[in-house]
Amino acid sequence: MKELWNWERCSVKIRSLKGRLGFSGEPVLRFLSLSLSLEDGSVHDDLNNCALQQEYRTLSDIYCILSSYAGAESTPEALRLVTAKQLQGGRYCNVMVQRAKSSIQEVFGSRSQMLVKCARLLGGSEVRFSYGDRSVRIDSLPLAPITIVLSEKDPELPAAAQIFFDQSISHYLALEQVGMLSELTAERLNQAYHLLDEKRNRYLSHRRRNEGGKGHGCVLASSQKPHLTPMSGKT
Repeated sequence: MKELWNWERCSVKIRSLKGRLGFSGEPVLRFLSLSLSLEDGSVHDDLNNCALQQEYRTLSDIYCILSSYAGAESTPEALRLVTAKQLQGGRYCNVMVQRAKSSIQEVFGSRSQMLVKCARLLGGSEVRFSYGDRSVRIDSLPLAPITIVLSEKDPELPAAAQIFFDQSISHYLALEQVGMLSELTAERLNQAYHLLDEKRNRYLSHRRRNEGGKGHGCVLASSQKPHLTPMSGKT
C-alpha cells in the first residue's frame, strides 16, 4: 500500500483538487482537522498540532482516498442516506465500515454526548434522526458527508452505531475508499475524544491541586499541550 499510494505517485491527481470538489483555492487541502500541503504532500494534524510521519499508515490511506476523490466531477447531493451494504457492491467495503462502527461504539458507547463534541472539532454538527441517542454529520470530504447514529449502551443492550452515506458517495469514491474514509473518520473521532478527555483530566487535576493549596501559596505549573500519536483504525 505504501509503495503504491505515496506522494510521488499521487501528487498530480491530488493537486488537481485545488479549487475543486469543495476544496478552496489555497495550496492546502483541509478536511477532518487535517491539512495537506499541495507543495510537498505533508499532512499536519490540526487537532494535536503535529505532523503525520511518513511511516504512518494513515498517510498512504489519505493519498489513496484523495486520489479516488480527485477523479470525480461534482454532482448534487442525493439527500438519501444509505448504509454500506446498500451501496452497489457494498459488501466489499463493509468490513472496514464495521471496524469503524466498532471503534465508535467502544469509544462513545457510554458517553454519546462526547460524540457531538468530537464531531464539532472535525467541523461536523449534531443532526436529528429518527432513532438513537445522538446523531452527527461530518463532511469527511467536502462533498462526501458521513452521518453517524449512536445508541448508548444500557443494562440490557450494548452500544450500537450505524454509519450512513449520502447515496452520491459512490460517484466520488470507489468502494474500498468509502471503507477507508469511514475508518479515517472514526480514527479522527477517537483522537478528538482523547484530546478532550486529556484536557478534562488536566483541568480536574489542576483544580484539585489549586483547592488543596489554598492558603498555602500553591502555584500551579503552566499546562502543556498534550502530544498524542495518531492511531490507526481498529482491526
